[in-house]
Amino acid sequence: MSEKTPAAVEETVVKAPRNKGLDWLLDIVKGFIVGTANVIPGVSGGTFMLVLGIYEKVIGSISNIFKQFKKSVITLLPILVGVAVAILSMSRLITYCLDTYTFATIMLFVGAVLGGMPMLIKKVRGEPVKPLYVVICLITFALVIGMLFLGQGHNADLSHMNPLKFLVVVFMGAIGSATMVIPGVSGSALLMTFGYYKPIYGSIGDITNSASTQRGNDIVIAIAFVIGTAIGIWAVAKLIDMLLQKFEIQSYWGIIGFILSSAIIIVLQNFFMVDGLWTSAATVLAGTSVLEYILGAVLAALGFYGAYKL
Repeated sequence: MSEKTPAAVEETVVKAPRNKGLDWLLDIVKGFIVGTANVIPGVSGGTFMLVLGIYEKVIGSISNIFKQFKKSVITLLPILVGVAVAILSMSRLITYCLDTYTFATIMLFVGAVLGGMPMLIKKVRGEPVKPLYVVICLITFALVIGMLFLGQGHNADLSHMNPLKFLVVVFMGAIGSATMVIPGVSGSALLMTFGYYKPIYGSIGDITNSASTQRGNDIVIAIAFVIGTAIGIWAVAKLIDMLLQKFEIQSYWGIIGFILSSAIIIVLQNFFMVDGLWTSAATVLAGTSVLEYILGAVLAALGFYGAYKL
């Protein structure tokens, strides 16, 4: 019996064609998860883009959107659809779950964040651990933790929009979205610090509320926020894309610091803070049943497993 040559063996290997429809559906689902994460204070959309394996794809597409417009739009569209649907549909549900099942809801996201760590470790594995890398990791870790001590401003009044308020919301959208792109940094948390979290997300949530008496005003707020979000995401994506290309290992060490601090931030901000003010975990979790604690542990494990597999 004759043996096949290496070339003949290679010719027999046939790659299964990619199902573009399935890829789009998966990207919509991943975008939905990222959008849901952005609604929760302390949870970073950038973290979940990393966890779900779409971070570099999203950053590259946004950074090159003017150079490769069609390709970038096709790549980003399903993800953006998922994000938009999540923000519009999940604001109320997430708020309800956080109020009613605080421990279980937060533990799901903590598990998911930690589930992305093995993937990040693979990015730097094989490279010697230099003191500079550790310093970078510690700096990004400290930056995120430090955000908790900025304090929270009073909620802004956006009940009657005017050109100045429109520009302010655009600016807040840019700041919030910029931090969404940076793993571990929560745009929602920063908006809460400036006092714009509840006014903006409350207005967006009320757009679909038939009982709302200020739907027109809410739509204007949403438009301003979307414009700011687009500007902020593009600007920061350009910066991150450059860093990943020129300083890949250093960038991933910085991202590891962001992710580790993100898990801590989620716990501190949701178990030890109420509306940006420090309190005890016993106060936040008062009335939590043993069953919910068990459910939280199970959801944390499922979140870790799901993120690890993705």
